[in-house]
Amino acid sequence: MQLNPTQTTTLLPQMFDILYANMSCIAPTGNSREEDWRLWQSYMASEQNKAQVILMYADDTLAGYFQYRIEGDTLCADEIEIRPQYQRTFLFYRFLRYAAQNLPMKLSRVKAYINKQNLNSQAIADKLGLRPVGENKSGRSWLYEGEMDGLARRFCGTKGPIGA
Repeated sequence: MQLNPTQTTTLLPQMFDILYANMSCIAPTGNSREEDWRLWQSYMASEQNKAQVILMYADDTLAGYFQYRIEGDTLCADEIEIRPQYQRTFLFYRFLRYAAQNLPMKLSRVKAYINKQNLNSQAIADKLGLRPVGENKSGRSWLYEGEMDGLARRFCGTKGPIGA
């Protein structure tokens, strides 16, 4: 389900809780939780944030979210965050199938920055056919890129661009 702007008051704190639970143990910022919340909330409300969000639910519980942008024929995965208790379940697989059926346009490539300390996400990116091709300006994250048709074939039983 797509994030509805009218839901942001209730959903942004829940989304941040998921992000914070995942990242504070993998790549802590050194800031207080309140400072990280203010910075993240400011970014989410800013004009520079052109991301869209797909929400992942388990029953009535927000279990995770996918924050992304589309640049030309490339899907830019900004965040894939899943509550710890829903990690290593079928939620991610179901999300991939949903995304393959609901992304708005033909996409042939995917790219994502993954923190160098986040070995689990790096392993998932490898399984999805993404490969490290560079790093971000700070040097804290790898840039992963890959072909969308490989991802579609592996997880969705389709061939060709997602959204085709």
